[in-house]
Formats: sequence, structure tokens, C-alpha cells
Amino acid sequence: MPTKRRGVSLSWQVTGLVAAVTIPLLLALGSFAVVRNRSALTIDAQHLHAALAGEVRQEVEQSLERSRASLSQVAEVLATDRLTDDDARFALATAVLRAWGGAAAVTVYDLEGRRQGAIRISADAPAGPERLDAALIGTGEFSLGTISLRDGAPFLPLVVPARVDPAQPPGFLVYAELDVSRLSTLMRSLGEAPPLRDVNAVYVIDATQRVVLHADATRLGMPVEGLSSALRGAPSFRQGLAVTTDFEQAGAPMMGALVTLPTYGWAAVVQEPASHAYATLLSLEVAVALAVVLAAALAVLAGILGARRVVRPLGSLIGSAALIARRQWSRTSSDVSGRGDEVGELARAFDDMSERLEVGERELLAQTRVRTALARYLAPDIVDLIVKEPGRLQLGGERRVVTVLFADVVGFTQLAEALPPEVIVSVLNEYFTIATEIVHQHQGMIDKFLGDCVMAVWGVPTQREDDAKHALAAARALRRWVEAANLRWREKYGVELQLAMGLNTGPAVAGNVGSERRLDFTVIGDAVNVASRLEASAAPGQILVSQSTLLALGAPAKLVELGERHLRGRTKATTVFEVPS
Repeated sequence: MPTKRRGVSLSWQVTGLVAAVTIPLLLALGSFAVVRNRSALTIDAQHLHAALAGEVRQEVEQSLERSRASLSQVAEVLATDRLTDDDARFALATAVLRAWGGAAAVTVYDLEGRRQGAIRISADAPAGPERLDAALIGTGEFSLGTISLRDGAPFLPLVVPARVDPAQPPGFLVYAELDVSRLSTLMRSLGEAPPLRDVNAVYVIDATQRVVLHADATRLGMPVEGLSSALRGAPSFRQGLAVTTDFEQAGAPMMGALVTLPTYGWAAVVQEPASHAYATLLSLEVAVALAVVLAAALAVLAGILGARRVVRPLGSLIGSAALIARRQWSRTSSDVSGRGDEVGELARAFDDMSERLEVGERELLAQTRVRTALARYLAPDIVDLIVKEPGRLQLGGERRVVTVLFADVVGFTQLAEALPPEVIVSVLNEYFTIATEIVHQHQGMIDKFLGDCVMAVWGVPTQREDDAKHALAAARALRRWVEAANLRWREKYGVELQLAMGLNTGPAVAGNVGSERRLDFTVIGDAVNVASRLEASAAPGQILVSQSTLLALGAPAKLVELGERHLRGRTKATTVFEVPS
């Protein structure tokens, strides 16, 4: 007889099999959990950095805009010819300066930059320098200087031109030094607050990537190390830009966000060491490691106790888990899921999880497709509304009162003949991009692009009482942006864009037009036609508004009545108003 060979017991074989199959799976799931948590931490940090940078941008822009308006008011008082008494003029200018509260004195200079005199709130308030810096002279508009320290506090030089007649060149310059300590304090509080806890985490830089605002006044004018490589060169801060990025600073990995202030050529920056952002990841890795060890021990024990009864169904469960990891939504075999013990319950739980994941993935993909399609045309809050109510994407429409804006590039055909196609595409893309941002910022919807024309609508799919005001503000903002962009386009391409715009308010049908396979969310009605005709009759740089839009604005609007006009294709005359520059 052959000698019986003593082998490994079946219980230990099952134990080894369970350990060999289960432990790698648990490690994979643990690693997956760590990776997912790292991704979640990255997204949370990026959102936080972008939100803080946006808050800094808003505070800085509001502070500088208030200062510009107040200093311009002082200049207007000093330049007015309606006050013949100098004492009365200086008293009124001093009152405006006190009401502003941003500076203790203003100084008057001639157009050559020579100091002519000063107005002070207090006798010890310092006046400006004897001569202005050349960079602050001759711009003809609001100018910013370089922030400097005085008695440990940061001050920003501001210059505005003073004109007796707005249509004439300035007669003199008005200078003030804005105390920006409040902004520095804001950056300190944002940086020191959790989770950043770093006084150097929040600051503002200029286009040369040097610090212009910082919680630590001694950092003013210093270059920012490491950020330039992340920005891939020296981008222009005169364009709207919001980015989150990774970079290295002094050899240490960093995370941060940058949001530009296009009006001033600055950018708000928020940064944080990557190790700080991922601090909770280490504890998670330890917890996952302990969980894997514990689960492995339990798996070995289960293998010993379960033997054959547990070994057989494990293959089906592991196969289902592997398919789910590859997003193949399979079901366990019926002989396993039909068991009445814990293994059967686990199999049914796998089936339920697979079904829920499959449904969730379909819903997520559907929402992603909807968001991706609508985000090109609608503001984020409108996209959220449609995603929550997908029935709005069905064929049909509803009657709404809407305000429609048409903004057309005047003389585009001649422009296209004179320039290479690449230049035309570059300019139009920039124009359409900024137009979309402006419309979205003012709660509107991009209906469509018609060649070189933008059609925007307010009142759909969400209607507000102040839709007409938002539409008028968007038209003004678009005109201001094109006027500013023309300076760069003229220098870069030798061209300028002129917009003709028309605004009209009235009833229209808003909804989806097309077929079941191809939908187009739009508005149709006479209100749209009138807006188009107003744009067609507008001169370059002109914004024409109908009487219905004027009524919808509510409060008295500073519009210029042009009288009645016969618009093309309409029998009745239309009263037309112009938005002054």
C-alpha cells in the first residue's frame, strides 16, 4: 500500500485561500479609500482657496471703487464753475473728504505733476510729494501708484483727473493716499483663521508678481517665489482669470488659488502647504491600515470556522466586487444570494449596492451631460434649477415677460476682409467669452450666438422683478469692457470693435424648440423682434432701449429720449431711448 502523506488540513487550506483572496482585496479597497479621500481633500482645499481669493478680490475692488468715486467727487467739486467762492468750494471738498474717510488730505497738481496746493482734514495731515511720479501723470483716468509705508501703515497713492467740462481734457490732477490697513487686516484675519492658520497665506500681487497688499507690511514689493512656474509665464492680469494650481515654494509643495482684478492688473492669491491641506490624510491611512489588519484577522478566523461552506460562495462575491470596482454592475449568482445565512445577506447586499451604484451613475452621467450643455449658456443658479427639474427640458414652452439684449459687432464683414481668420477667431472668442461672463454675472442667459452677434435673455427660466435692471447693467458693462479691450486690440492687432445694442422688454414664449433628439432652449415672440430691430438701428457704441424696458426699470432711469422711430418690419412707430455713455 502506498504510504499516506500527511498534508495540510482542509481548514488551513480554506484559511489560506480566504487570506490570499481577501487581504489583497481589502488592501485595494483601503488604498482606494485613501485615494478618494485625497481627491476630496484636494477639491475642498481648491474650493476654499478660490472662495477666499474671490472674497479678497471683491473687498479690494469695492474699496478701490469707493475711493475712486469719492476722490472723483472731490475733483468735481474743485473743478466746478458753479461755485465762484473758493472758500465755499474748499469747504464742500473738505466735507466730501471727511465723508469718504479713506484719506486725511488731498493734493492738487498741475498737468506737469507740480504740486499746487492741498486740502487737509487736520492740520498735521501730510500733503502729497512736491512732484508726482511720471507713471501717475498723463493717463487721463483713475491711476494707482505703489503702496508705501508711513508710520508703519500702508498707503496707496491715487490720482484722478479734474475736468471743468467732461468733454474737455482735464485741467488739473487730484492726489490722495488711501490707507489700506483695513485690507491688510482682512488678509491677516483670513490667513490666521482655520484651516489656513498662516498670516502669509493671503495676499495680492501685480502683473510682475510682486506683492502689493499683504498682512505683513514688510512684504510689500517682494517677488512671489514659485508661483510664476505654476502660472506658466507672466499672464496678463487685465483679463478675468480664476485658477487653482499646485506649485513649489522653497522646495516645498504648495496648493493655491489666483483670482485676477482686471481693472487694476492685480491678482488675489491664497496659498497653503500641501502637507497642511493633507494633514488628516495620515490619520486616515493609519485607520485604514488598522482596519485592513483587523479585517484580515477576521477573514482568517472566518476561513477556519466556515471551511467549505464559506469558501464556495466567496468566489462569487469576490467576482462581483471586482466587477463593481470596474463599474460593471453585475449580480451574484442565485445559489449564493438565495442562501438564508449571512453569506446570502452579503450577496443580496452586493446586488443592492450594485443596483444603486448603477442607478446613481446613470443619474450622475445624465446630470453631468445636462450641466455641461447648459453651463455654456446659462448662469450657474439657472443650471442648478434645470438639473433639479429636468421636466423643463421637454418640448414646449410657457409665456413669460422677458428682457432681450442683442449686441452686434458693427462692420464685422469689413473687419473680416481686412484681418487673417486666426485673428478674427481670437478676437471673437475673447468677446464671446467675456460677454458670456458678463451676462451670467448679471443673472442672464445666453440664448445663442448669431455670427458676430450675442443674444441674451433675462426672465427665463427664472423670472425676477429686476430683470430689466440686470439687462441694462449687463449692456453697460459689455460696452465698458469693449472700450477697454479696444486699447489692447488696437495695439496688438490694429483693430477695434464697436458694438450696437438693443434692449426690449415684453411677452414671449420661452421653452424648448426642436425635436425629441435635438432641443434648443430659446425665446420667441415680438419682444425678441423689437430688440433685434433696435440693435439694427443703433449706431456704433450706442445702446437703444424701448419704452417697455424703461417702464420695467421702475425707478427713474437716466436715459435720453430719441423720439419715435419706424423699425424695419413694423407698422407702428416705437419710442426709443438711448443709454448715455
